Amino acid sequence: MRKCVGALLLIGLIASVANATWWWDGSADNDWSNTNNWSNGAVSPPATAHTATERMNVPSGTVNVNVGDTVGYLHMGRNDTGGTVGNATVNLNSASTLNVSVATGEIVSVAYSAGTTNALNVSAGRLNVYRGDGTGEVRLNHVYNSTCVGNVSLSGGVIDVEYLNKGDKTGGGNFSATGGTLLVRSTINKFGIASENPSYGFKLGGAELEIASFADRNNAVGNVALGSGQDMDFFMDSTSKIKFDLGNAAGVAGTDWDLLTSRGNYVIDGQLLVNFTVAPTVGDHWDVWTILSGKENTFSGSGTFDTLPSNIQASWVDTGKGTDTLRLTYIPEPATVALFGLGLAALRRSKK
Repeated sequence: MRKCVGALLLIGLIASVANATWWWDGSADNDWSNTNNWSNGAVSPPATAHTATERMNVPSGTVNVNVGDTVGYLHMGRNDTGGTVGNATVNLNSASTLNVSVATGEIVSVAYSAGTTNALNVSAGRLNVYRGDGTGEVRLNHVYNSTCVGNVSLSGGVIDVEYLNKGDKTGGGNFSATGGTLLVRSTINKFGIASENPSYGFKLGGAELEIASFADRNNAVGNVALGSGQDMDFFMDSTSKIKFDLGNAAGVAGTDWDLLTSRGNYVIDGQLLVNFTVAPTVGDHWDVWTILSGKENTFSGSGTFDTLPSNIQASWVDTGKGTDTLRLTYIPEPATVALFGLGLAALRRSKK
């Protein structure tokens, strides 16, 4: 009987650890994987890797994610219990993958408490924020207060997120994309409009934006909204890239190929990339980006892509709903056209 009771207590302890909320105290060093840096005031630090049910809170200090790990939540600057609330920094700067995934609730909050300025930096490895229903969220600021500042920077590696959310107009924080790849599977929202604040829009400055699907994380088409709760400006500079998967041109946009829908002003520059999921034929076209009239004002846009795939022609068209739509049309490769011309010349010569 005592053995049974002991086994039950052990099972209960394991369950409590598996579902624990861990607080970063940085008492040993800056390494995420050093369990001596984590505590919750009730049980000893975790002895093994974390699980998708565990909550990780970083009230303050600098944390370097140096191993692959899976957790349920990541909240920075949270002051519910334990630790000193101050500036917090989490760095992904090694070839590791951090999976943040849980069934309900906000997943990643970069700034959770008023009066904090926090930073989430990805320069290598991969950050997956994924729930599978389009709501796996990275929120730059949690409390809608200008003193709550959450900055996210992407300079290398990958951020794979379903929902990238600025928070609110009055909340502080910026998304800086100077390198690496941002995969978006549902929405980028609440980065404001230029008429309110010229530095407030969503900006790509050296990174690649790839429209993806939360139905299949590896090879699928996606339907992503840029700004759903309010108008949102979108800016690409000459060092940026945007990538679309192109499928069956006889299908429905957003189902058989990637579809990006945005509200607000836009500036286009940089490089357009495509990935064919089916073999195209000359003349096939895909409407991949629809600019809707904004809720607060009429959108305006300017610029063109610096480079296109050699077999793609891009044009803005009016699809009959008062919107600007970016249409990609499959055209012959220049080499194919040249060979075709040579063939005609040879044919003409043979008839002489």
